[in-house]
Amino acid sequence: PTPMDTSNEDGKKRYPGRPLQVVKVEETGDEGMGRKICVDQENLDIVINNIKKTGVNKMMTVSLVGAMRTGKSFMLDLFLRYLTDPASSQHSSTPEVVFEGINMNDEKDSQFYWRAHSERTTTGIWFYSHPFVRTIQGSKVCVVLMDTQGLFDPMSPPDVNKAIFALSVLLSSFQILNVQNRIQEDTLNQLDYFSHFAQSAMRLLIDSAADKDANPKSTDDEVGDLGIHKFQNLHFLVRDWANFDDDEDVEANIKQTNSVLEHAMKSHFDDEGQRDRIKNSFEQVKAFFLPHPGLKVIKKNWDGELQKCDPGFRKMTGHFLRYVFDDSLVVKKDMVSGDTLTPNNLKHYTSAFVEMYASGKMPDSMTLFQAISKATTLGAKEKALETYKAIMDKKAGPNSSYIKNDVLKKHSQYAFDKARQEFAKIAAFGEKKQREDALEAVMSKLEREWVAYEEANRNRVDKIFAGYATMAVIAGAAFILDTLSDYTCDWWSQTCVQGSKLAKYVYSLIFLIIGTQVFLLYQDDGQIVMFKALAGLWAAATSKAIEYYNQLRNSEIAKELGFDSVMDLASGATESKKKTGKTSRKRSKKAN
Repeated sequence: PTPMDTSNEDGKKRYPGRPLQVVKVEETGDEGMGRKICVDQENLDIVINNIKKTGVNKMMTVSLVGAMRTGKSFMLDLFLRYLTDPASSQHSSTPEVVFEGINMNDEKDSQFYWRAHSERTTTGIWFYSHPFVRTIQGSKVCVVLMDTQGLFDPMSPPDVNKAIFALSVLLSSFQILNVQNRIQEDTLNQLDYFSHFAQSAMRLLIDSAADKDANPKSTDDEVGDLGIHKFQNLHFLVRDWANFDDDEDVEANIKQTNSVLEHAMKSHFDDEGQRDRIKNSFEQVKAFFLPHPGLKVIKKNWDGELQKCDPGFRKMTGHFLRYVFDDSLVVKKDMVSGDTLTPNNLKHYTSAFVEMYASGKMPDSMTLFQAISKATTLGAKEKALETYKAIMDKKAGPNSSYIKNDVLKKHSQYAFDKARQEFAKIAAFGEKKQREDALEAVMSKLEREWVAYEEANRNRVDKIFAGYATMAVIAGAAFILDTLSDYTCDWWSQTCVQGSKLAKYVYSLIFLIIGTQVFLLYQDDGQIVMFKALAGLWAAATSKAIEYYNQLRNSEIAKELGFDSVMDLASGATESKKKTGKTSRKRSKKAN
């Protein structure tokens, strides 16, 4: 799929991509009462390939999730405006300029879909097809935007809502939880449910690494700090906050925000550790409050003109956008190893997690453990293969010359060992049997790669002495001149004698150099390789000789001296002799 060709007044397209639905919720069963969750593989491939094309190895996945009809998609479109407007960069003192310019209704097919009324507009999870490369805190990062269907959606079963929320948290590095008016208990309950479920799964992973000879057993025991296995940034975005003294006083409003968040997340005697579990599940929990955008923009007939938003909303939203996209560097990490997540691993995690929720029912912690383990193992296999090929290509890549087989074998063994180490480092978690099967599969694949490298190296045998082709032509020319000199002028010209001696020294030295290399090759690789290499040298030298002959014949000096005519006559005479010989043989056959 490609975005529609919509343009602004200057004829230039503002938005470089469009939303693509990657996670779908489909109706199943009698009368469509059931639900299943699945991946749109084509759309997922488009997103992943576009990330790879940026050449940036760090991703920041920003997801916005929240209750239905709380303005999530509208806020994501403001994200798009900020990311595509040079005036909104960190160098601008007024980030609210994002509210200036084209109408929100322009290029609708390139934006996240929203409408100013009560009907839902988003189902499943959508990714923006175009990643945005930003420089944040001195590092280049690829920003990927995600939109989700509304939580507590009455048209979806509760388990589907929980599944969408869980998938959003699992796939994002910067999770924005969009809430209305305040941080409510039902929102914290949803977070706690997922946190407890995810913590149990991560404990299984940790236990599987601590005891690799035993398979982990499901547990619902309380767990504490998860260390490197925490989820990353959780940010409450409270909409329509009505308690600011001055909606345009950014500094005072941020202070109030921090104070309210601290109070909201303070553990209560009756919350049974809920808030502590949430804080222990994320590396960072923060909040940002926004005032109401104004009555004009919530009407069904609003025309998309952003200047109609209240000034306080514009100012606070501008600073929130700067905070997310210019001040916060939250690179997506592998939740198992803690390393930077690669695009391929993001693809594996997406597929594995969605498969886990395919039935539309909430799985248990063991199922999440298995999904994480599966995705990690696939990533480990790819990394091992990449490592082997990268090391082998340094000496035996497509543009390499022939190297001795024993040297190639040693290099391959070194590459094998490094690939195995990479696999073991990444696939350090999960069920023992799954890891063993995956290691066996990747070793089998590497064996096939070795055979391919070995065959490619053998096919380079005829090019072993190709570098000596010019020397061989010079030696051949010197030998011919020496021989001609012996029969034409050595007996009467001292100059010819000296020239003949020089020619002999030249071709003797060259023959000695090439002969030494031939002998060494014969000792190392045998007679067959030696003859193939000599045949390759003959072909290369012949090609060079023809090239030099044509250059000489077409040179200005040859034309001035008339050598080109002599050469053409010689060539013509040679052809004539060939034809005469053929004619004579034909006549002889007829006579017989």
